[in-house]
Amino acid sequence: MIDPSDLIARLDERLAEAGDTVIVRRYTAPSGNPRPKIDVPDVPATVRSVRAEDLVGNIDQTWSKIVLSPTMIATLLPLKKNDKVMVRGQERNVEIVKPISIQNVIVRVDLMVSG
Repeated sequence: MIDPSDLIARLDERLAEAGDTVIVRRYTAPSGNPRPKIDVPDVPATVRSVRAEDLVGNIDQTWSKIVLSPTMIATLLPLKKNDKVMVRGQERNVEIVKPISIQNVIVRVDLMVSG
């Protein structure tokens, strides 16, 4: 039987070896100076450009695909549209969230971000 914790551990290991580091952000109020937010820093992730077959609807070449492990972002799960991911100093908007679950446990989170 597949153990979700084993899958998460393998993903964590691969992201740590080959991934980038991002900040996952959720604003907690619509405005403010500074605007209140929750940041989860130093989150291992893979960040990839969209491929030609992904360019449908309003998705364009400024979008990216991001893969995250649930390990570091548990306090913000479930991620949702309009959460933010800081990639190389640029705040990107979460447009699509695709959690992947095994045995009712989220083992990976795929995002499509714009901006």
